[in-house]
Amino acid sequence: MKELKILIVMVILVLIGYWGIEPLAHSIMHKHIEEAIHKHNLPDFEYSDLEPLPHSIKGDPQRGKETVQMFCTSCHGIKADNIPAPMDAKSASEAYGVVPPDLSNQGALLDEKFLYNFLKDPAKATEFPKISMPSLGLDDQQIMDIIAYMKSIAKKDIDGKEATTEACGRCHSIKYQNFHTETPPGVLKTYLGKVPPDFSVIHRAKGEEYIVAFVNKPQALLPGTSMPRIGLNEETTEKIVKYLDEIADPNKEARTKIGIGVLLYMLVMVGLTYLWKKKMWKNIH
Repeated sequence: MKELKILIVMVILVLIGYWGIEPLAHSIMHKHIEEAIHKHNLPDFEYSDLEPLPHSIKGDPQRGKETVQMFCTSCHGIKADNIPAPMDAKSASEAYGVVPPDLSNQGALLDEKFLYNFLKDPAKATEFPKISMPSLGLDDQQIMDIIAYMKSIAKKDIDGKEATTEACGRCHSIKYQNFHTETPPGVLKTYLGKVPPDFSVIHRAKGEEYIVAFVNKPQALLPGTSMPRIGLNEETTEKIVKYLDEIADPNKEARTKIGIGVLLYMLVMVGLTYLWKKKMWKNIH
């Protein structure tokens, strides 16, 4: 009985160490991150600091297409509507500091409220004064028409890989997946001050909580960062985080299954050892 009690105490200590030490260390070493997350209530998928949508105005996709062709296609391509980018990636990045995004799926990737505010005032919405996108002076009707058009052409079943490459691939590479940023690293360094990090193992390095909060409001976690707020909606964020988790540790599921099997095997062997010990020593006591 004494040995069983010792075993139980050891198991409890191991579990405390396994599940308790990392969160404790994180709360001590990254206290400012925890404070920023709580202070700004992150992630904030309501984008509560931005202007509300003008719900009284109904957008029209056809008018939106005309407005996009008038104001947007001088910089952006729209593959979904067979509108090619006006410049190749190298020329565009040298002109703007980063390759302008194709607009095909922005209506599905971005939060509608953020997109409305972005079209009104890009620098304010992204919290990034250096952004190359200018304010176009659009009125609310034009903006809602553009949003309606962008939502009408966007794919409805974007997976995590596609969401990641479309939302992040203009600045970030994923070299372990043989994906390289659309914008040349040298141009990015000039535009942003440094080359943005590779995403191959970013999930293992930073963790889900940090990634979600940082993407949602970069300036809150890292004031002065060159990462703009990109306005992803909750569904897109979840897909991207899941994909980054999968590529950062592709053998995680198999390793977990093996680990559980090993623990069960050890538990059975401990039980058998205890029963054998009781049988062999019963007459001695």
